[in-house]
Amino acid sequence: MSNSNEVTGHPTGWVQQLGSDLRSQGYASVLHQDFNDQDADKIIGQLLPEFKYLLYIHADERRKYFIADYAGRNTVIKLLERMVDNKKSARLNIQESDRVGYNRYSDEIQRLSELKKMLLQERFG
Repeated sequence: MSNSNEVTGHPTGWVQQLGSDLRSQGYASVLHQDFNDQDADKIIGQLLPEFKYLLYIHADERRKYFIADYAGRNTVIKLLERMVDNKKSARLNIQESDRVGYNRYSDEIQRLSELKKMLLQERFG
């Protein structure tokens, strides 16, 4: 008996933990850098019988989230706001001559702000 899930290749307990987090918090974080959209589709396929609506967002390379309800959405919005604040602080510390670095942070702040705006418009259920 394998302890790995045949559909996703992730440990069965890990998928169960995602479901548990979604039930209790309304969202679940995925902190695996190599987790991708195809993995997310497979997980959603497994969890959808239990959750009537699931949203997957890719905040950055290390943080991705599944969201099941409004409470989860509101928490993820707060997490995104914290990420934006951190990027703004980092952008302030960049040397004036480093336009590439400054623009990269600015682009990332804009992308996270758009993601937040999209989440605010999302209707669960």
